[in-house]
Amino acid sequence: MSTVVVAAVSFLLGIQAAASIRGIVVDVSGATVPDATIVLIVDRQEQPLTVADDGTFTVPPGGGMLLVRSRGFADVTHDLSATGMNSVRIVLQPASFADSIVVTADRGETRLPSAASATVISSAELANTAGGALDDMLRQTPGFTLFRRSSSRTANPTTQGVTLRGVSGSGASRTLVLADGVPLNDPFGSWVYWNRVPMAAIDRVEVVRGGAGDLYGPDALGGVIQLLTFSPTRPRLRASLEGASHATRRASLFGGTRLGGWTATAAGEWLGTDGVLTIGPESAGVVDTRADSDYKTGFVSVGTQRDTWRASVRLSAYDEARGNGTPAQVNATAWRQLSSEVGGIVGGGAWQANISGGSQEYFQTFSAVAGGRATERLTTEQWTPSDFVTASGQWSRGVGRHTVMVGAETHRTEATVDEYRFALVSGVNTRSDLFVVGGIETNTALYARVGIAASDRATISVGLRGDTWKTDPRADADPVKEASFISPRVGVGYRLGAFTLQGAIYRAHRTPTLNELYRGFRVGAILTNPNAQLEPEQMTGFEGGALYSRGAVSLRVTAFANTLEAAIANFTLSPTLRERRNSDEIRATGAEIEADFRLHPTLAVNAQTTVTSSHFRGSIATPTLEGNRVPQVPRVQFGAGITWSSEWLTLATQVRGSGSQFDDDLNNPDFELDPYAIVDINISRKIARSVHGFFSVENLLDKDYDTGRTPLRTIGWPRTVRAGIRVALP
Repeated sequence: MSTVVVAAVSFLLGIQAAASIRGIVVDVSGATVPDATIVLIVDRQEQPLTVADDGTFTVPPGGGMLLVRSRGFADVTHDLSATGMNSVRIVLQPASFADSIVVTADRGETRLPSAASATVISSAELANTAGGALDDMLRQTPGFTLFRRSSSRTANPTTQGVTLRGVSGSGASRTLVLADGVPLNDPFGSWVYWNRVPMAAIDRVEVVRGGAGDLYGPDALGGVIQLLTFSPTRPRLRASLEGASHATRRASLFGGTRLGGWTATAAGEWLGTDGVLTIGPESAGVVDTRADSDYKTGFVSVGTQRDTWRASVRLSAYDEARGNGTPAQVNATAWRQLSSEVGGIVGGGAWQANISGGSQEYFQTFSAVAGGRATERLTTEQWTPSDFVTASGQWSRGVGRHTVMVGAETHRTEATVDEYRFALVSGVNTRSDLFVVGGIETNTALYARVGIAASDRATISVGLRGDTWKTDPRADADPVKEASFISPRVGVGYRLGAFTLQGAIYRAHRTPTLNELYRGFRVGAILTNPNAQLEPEQMTGFEGGALYSRGAVSLRVTAFANTLEAAIANFTLSPTLRERRNSDEIRATGAEIEADFRLHPTLAVNAQTTVTSSHFRGSIATPTLEGNRVPQVPRVQFGAGITWSSEWLTLATQVRGSGSQFDDDLNNPDFELDPYAIVDINISRKIARSVHGFFSVENLLDKDYDTGRTPLRTIGWPRTVRAGIRVALP
């Protein structure tokens, strides 16, 4: 009899086990999401479920409703009664801009007033983008431009300064770019090496538009972009291997783990490409070659977390070599950096201190190309070694519903430009002279910000920063430059039902880089000279926006107006000669419009456009510029995307483009870049639980579009097919 009872019980338990539902949580790229929280709701009773390290979970028998949440993703509900299966796959879409949490906006993890001008791009969204480099992927962000339209795969590094909201005029960045709090802007020239952080290591990218000088100082005139890498809260491995057109191949790897109170991460990436021709086919000659490039980059870090303090250290390295479209024009970079962070709790608040430093060797050649582009000769060789160090510290705490933060930081960069010039003597190219310039730049600052919760609906933030700046030139003929300035900012946010209103007014400053002060360069036949007399720029700005968010729909409109006084621009002196000078004013006004529609748990649609009017005004010092459009700022930029995902397949397509823009300050019609639009597609298919294959086509229609005019036309990256595999554990 007992045998019968045992058999019956075993039979019933077997039925119960069979009735259990197994599930897994993934993002739209197919990678598992082990940090998700899942709640089972049955008859209004909530029961938390455990998510394993590989993103799987088990639902007990009985049905109910699942509520799935994870930071950076939109909430998902799933009715188990409609499943009709013993397994379920939850696909998390990235959070809309209305629900994103932005670390970068106030140097801490705080939910912004949702109308604030911030965009978060997740690793899943990056994986579903066909662009071959990070800067190409960021062109879907409202108002994002580099100094020229060229991709970082072919552009000279010195032209990769990033601009937001029409604040431009020269190749230097007017936006601060960070990686886990450490600046990526080149300390000598402020341009950005977009490949320095391996793609496999990037968890998300945060873009905050608008002057942030009250917290981040002179480099954040137009905003802040921060790359945040994966945190090793558990063992994690991300890897990708791909091949593409133009003999392009790339491997990227990230690994991290936690053991007791210690964490360790390591990442590396290698890319090589034969590149593409950058001169328009109507002008290309015998001397023109593919702009090839290769780089190796990586970092290792170790950290520890204790009850009241934490500490970490990271060592990074980057090596790059490029051909710039002709045999004689090349450049190379070797970068080494060591950074550390320590933090803890004191005085009822959180404190942290950061210090980073390193060295860079930059080498570049310039040439003169003969008419007909049949021959060229070397004209200049430049070596630019630099050493840099940055230190900062801050303390913040809550006071009731309010927050207070104070901090200080200092930067020091020492760089030399060793330049050899070549003369053509009796038909022989001869190294004739060595010119040595450069200097030491220091910047020291104190800053503070107070966040006030005026009511349940209204928030106010008030920030203030004071900077001192000094350059000590190496050449006796160049002057010592010094300046002090104050950068305030006041912002307000107000929630009214499904609407949020936001506004801010600010003043920010940017000091000229050592590159602008002391280093000249040549593009085509045009030589641009430095200017050791340059003064800092000052910007006064305003922004106001409204956001509507209800259910699956988010809409945001933001208007802005910026006045950049003493704007540094490349001023045309003759058809073949320019010089960096302080103009009187640049006035940039415009609007950003963004929309996000979650039409179905598996379907997301987004679109954005930016309209900008950016002109030189009040040009007493440079009257020939009065009313001219600012170089490299288009009147219109736009982008849109559609992403659809199922259990086995993800499809994504993007459209991006811009209106016309000028490549010079005089708005010469011969230097105007035509409007363009390109289409990209990406397909990802599940091969195994942690392995996905992908296929993408960049510039699907093989659009021939302008990236520069000198006045020879340079062109953008042509149609490119990429394919590979990605591994995500967990």
